[in-house]
Amino acid sequence: MKKYYFYFVLLGTVFFNNCSQKGVPVNIYDSKEYHYLTEEDIMAGKSIWENSCFRCHRDGTNGAASIENEEYWNHTASKGIDALFKSVWEGKQNKNGYMPPKGFCNTCSEDDIRKSVFYILHLAKQARNIAPVN
Repeated sequence: MKKYYFYFVLLGTVFFNNCSQKGVPVNIYDSKEYHYLTEEDIMAGKSIWENSCFRCHRDGTNGAASIENEEYWNHTASKGIDALFKSVWEGKQNKNGYMPPKGFCNTCSEDDIRKSVFYILHLAKQARNIAPVN
């Protein structure tokens, strides 16, 4: 009987410890979703960017990070897609300004917002790759 009790306690401990720990988020640039973006996903994200996101992120207005702010986008990518999606979906306040829920894309679905997040990081990476070398 003691033998079964020991295994029951051990199994319970392992189960509850694993369930209570949050996994380390996968950097968006390293995620499978990012690497397997289709041309259709990129075009959908681009459409949302052109209609909503660019207003603030193109030049960094209203407290937003500009698309060319490499340090910001690298840090943001390290938070993982779930955290970034949540901040866009719910809106975000920072010391320099406020991004409203869905980042001005009131008609966007959850899938649209995810695609826009991947697109803006895709665009930030492109901006970094084509930046002039001093």
